[in-house]
Amino acid sequence: MPNSEKSNENSMLTGQEEAISTASEEYEPLEKSPAEKQATEEFDYIVPAETYRQHKNKKHKHHKKRVEETNSTVDESAEDYVFVTPVKKRNKHHKHHKHHKHHRLPLWARIIIIVLSVILGLIIIAGATFYILHEIGRSAMHNYDGIDITIPLQDESGKDAAGVLDEGRTIKYGGKTYRLNEDVMTVTFIGYNENEVGESNNYMADAIYIAAIDDYTGKTTILGVSRDTMLDVNIYSADGQFINTEKTQLSYAYSYGNDKVKGGENVNTSLSRLFFGLPFKNYFAIDLASLEELNEAIGGVTLTSMLTFESEEYGRTIEEGEEITLHGKDVEKYVRSRDIEVLDSNNSRMDRQQQYIKAFLASIIPAAKKDISTVTNLFGVVSDNADTTLDLPKVTYLATAALSKMRNASEIQYVRLDGQIKEGEHAEMYLDDKDVLETMLEIFYTPVE
Repeated sequence: MPNSEKSNENSMLTGQEEAISTASEEYEPLEKSPAEKQATEEFDYIVPAETYRQHKNKKHKHHKKRVEETNSTVDESAEDYVFVTPVKKRNKHHKHHKHHKHHRLPLWARIIIIVLSVILGLIIIAGATFYILHEIGRSAMHNYDGIDITIPLQDESGKDAAGVLDEGRTIKYGGKTYRLNEDVMTVTFIGYNENEVGESNNYMADAIYIAAIDDYTGKTTILGVSRDTMLDVNIYSADGQFINTEKTQLSYAYSYGNDKVKGGENVNTSLSRLFFGLPFKNYFAIDLASLEELNEAIGGVTLTSMLTFESEEYGRTIEEGEEITLHGKDVEKYVRSRDIEVLDSNNSRMDRQQQYIKAFLASIIPAAKKDISTVTNLFGVVSDNADTTLDLPKVTYLATAALSKMRNASEIQYVRLDGQIKEGEHAEMYLDDKDVLETMLEIFYTPVE
């Protein structure tokens, strides 16, 4: 820059400084009124008016930005001086205090919020857990792998009475076509008791019921199979090796189980053989003496007695036709008692077992429809003393599938396979293959239009 220009610029600055100094000297001695003093104290900057106006008229690039940053309040009404007050920090300070005061909650409100948050979190966790159990159970229960149906049934002309396609997923019978309903899940419920059975585990199955639940429609069927049913039962060695089959009562299938092959699994094998190869993979077996624990968990079961017996619980004779709430040892006595001198005494015992099952389910279904944990809690009561393939995910899924569409226990269908009873070493029931096939198609298959 030429020296002349620098000199001019310095002269201008010196002139401005002198003007400011002169103005200040002229202003300082003046006496201020109380109002002027108060007004002056509220401003941060005091500059001569002429200097401020010259500065404002210059085109500074930073001017707009600086004004935005400081958000200043400018009083240009004074003739000699201009008072400039930055208000950003002051406003922010006041805003902070206002915000803090507005959102500060009392202690009781904060405690309520914390408690509600914890409850909501627990609900979310419980819901997620239920969903996981439900999905695991669904995958485990829908399993018809290994199906291989063979129906050795002939008509009057000697021809096959049933046509089997797709390894049994499709069956043609009586002029109709049936398709396996893979929405149906099954569990075999077994009540066993101790007996003398040679070198076996001394337990025999006195009650065998297949629960079939249609996951799609909610239809639930309980199929009773007599312990006296004659069929082929697998015999195993102590180390679990298959030896041969023996045609005997179904009740022995449980007793021929061992540490390697569970009794419930062996019962299912015999049932699969009875139903021409239809697979049964899940079972729940319980000692009938342990039924007392399950019975007490729901406060007892009330029914009209179909039996005259001596009650240990009430200390008197319970007459047939009398209404009674079963407790304690009376439960086992009611579902197990029979006159072994009567050939078909197991049939009358099955009538009482079915009656007890109906009354038991009628007691828990209303509560279970409101809270599914009613079922899972009952499972927890007896699972430690049960021989079963069921676990919590399976039980959760079975219960929700059955209860989601069921209005009450009266909608459950009860079916029983009856056959011809003959006297042998023990009572022997022989079933008709045609009756078995038609029962199987009714419960496990769907007609195809």
